[in-house]
Amino acid sequence: MDVKFDFSDVDSFLEQGYAEVKAVEEKVGKEAVNYAIEHGSYQNRTGTLRKSNKYAVEVDGLELRNEAEYASFVESKGYEVLTGAALFAEKRLKEEIK
Repeated sequence: MDVKFDFSDVDSFLEQGYAEVKAVEEKVGKEAVNYAIEHGSYQNRTGTLRKSNKYAVEVDGLELRNEAEYASFVESKGYEVLTGAALFAEKRLKEEIK
């Protein structure tokens, strides 16, 4: 007994789902960068650290980064630069994508 299936609509279904997830990641990325700007616990002398918080929606997920070379040094001294924003983004993504 042969059973034939029509999977012609699967690709469009998956593409729509991917677009929805990407939109959520974009929204949460913006929220996370704003969170980092608002909750940075360091003295904002030049504005470089806060301006250097960026996000990107990649194929395998949301990427948060700080493009200032000394951001990890500042965090190693106990100040909040981007780590809290990453934890915030993880929480928000779990809330948004169930």
